[in-house]
Amino acid sequence: MSDSTTKSGLRHTAQAAMTGALRRGVKDVKAVAALGRSVSVMYRKGRPERVEEATQRSLSLSLYIDGKFTSCQTNDLRGSAVEAFLDRAVAMCEAMNPDPCRFITDSNLYEGRKNLELDLWDSTVQETSPADRHAFAAAVEEAAVRAAGARLISAQATYQDDDGESIQLHSNGFEGERRSTQAWAFAEVSLTDDNDRRPEGSDVAGARYRSDLALPKAVGEGAAQSALEKVGARRMETGKRALIVEARTVGRLLGQLLGATSGRALQQRQSILEGKLGLSVGSELLDIVDDPFLVRGFGSRLSDAEGISAKVLPVFNKGVLASYFIDTYYGRKMGMAPTTGSRSNLIVTPGTASLDELISHVADGLLVRGFIGGSSNAVTGDFSLGVYGTRIESGVATYPVVEANISGCHLDLWQRLVAVGSDVYPYSSLLSPSLVFEDVQIAGT
Repeated sequence: MSDSTTKSGLRHTAQAAMTGALRRGVKDVKAVAALGRSVSVMYRKGRPERVEEATQRSLSLSLYIDGKFTSCQTNDLRGSAVEAFLDRAVAMCEAMNPDPCRFITDSNLYEGRKNLELDLWDSTVQETSPADRHAFAAAVEEAAVRAAGARLISAQATYQDDDGESIQLHSNGFEGERRSTQAWAFAEVSLTDDNDRRPEGSDVAGARYRSDLALPKAVGEGAAQSALEKVGARRMETGKRALIVEARTVGRLLGQLLGATSGRALQQRQSILEGKLGLSVGSELLDIVDDPFLVRGFGSRLSDAEGISAKVLPVFNKGVLASYFIDTYYGRKMGMAPTTGSRSNLIVTPGTASLDELISHVADGLLVRGFIGGSSNAVTGDFSLGVYGTRIESGVATYPVVEANISGCHLDLWQRLVAVGSDVYPYSSLLSPSLVFEDVQIAGT
């Protein structure tokens, strides 16, 4: 194998592996050669506590032999090691039971791939000096310590950047390349409280480009504020009330609904959305689009892992279920046309009200700032989730709440969506604002 630390080397690695598998009698092959690097610096008590750097090379193969299928990976890309890896992978595939729905992506699905610049690569990430990484992490921790004040027990902060590239080749004609970077800042704070609790808070910020990363001060102060919001927390009374789910925590709730849109869940009869395509399953404010073409988006892509050309996919249109996420395998099993097997950038259409404005319109409710445990039944949609947050009374956020629980059924909950904020959470491939639901069962005292 040639040098796999360059673009040409990655291509050679993937091509040689694909050729070697075909030579061994495999009918179709997907080969992905990838190179990734990650560097992180963590600060605690004003000094570096952990510095890590990792570089990984990998070769992943998906093999298809007359309905038999296997997927395997190796990090040893020496020539002799790859040859041995190919022998083992082919033998493993030949030992599998055949499945008539297992074959490589139809080449027709590769057509129509857009030629767009998604701007996912920032050369300055690789050029970041060790001194700059240390200075950023130290500044985040310093801001957290200062904002936490006298209640501080501990604070820690991390700066991390990643870059990677890959080449994906299919034996039936697909070729795809990907190159991307990310920079992240994290902070965690622990405080003392007047009771025996130790409130903890955290904050995070990330971006494809280092120049887009939030300032260290904002991340440190955000973590301290997250912890301070829990000081003096107590339980609230049980009842049906309005529920505001803060933007950065929406993913936990929405993820349970979106899980029901997957091909696997549908085929396994584990989806509350089975048979509901084209039907209303939420209020008209439930409006979500999967957009793979968002410039500098965390989920942006020109094709998915199967090589299916990316396209904008409406998921919920004014409460109506518009699409499922169907990969080629489950599409064949169900006799449905594939869309894509994975989500890219999910964009929840925002409203015009800030979080403060949403709170001001709630007479009696709870602002959910986070989830703690709980469960959701994939078949019935029933859920019971532990939450913490802030009590809302007469349009004012009053005291912090702990040991609360919300329960209900997703098919009912999303019909109760009555307001959508403008405060879109940017540090995720799920871009959602805060959401307001009416008459949700909240258990407390």
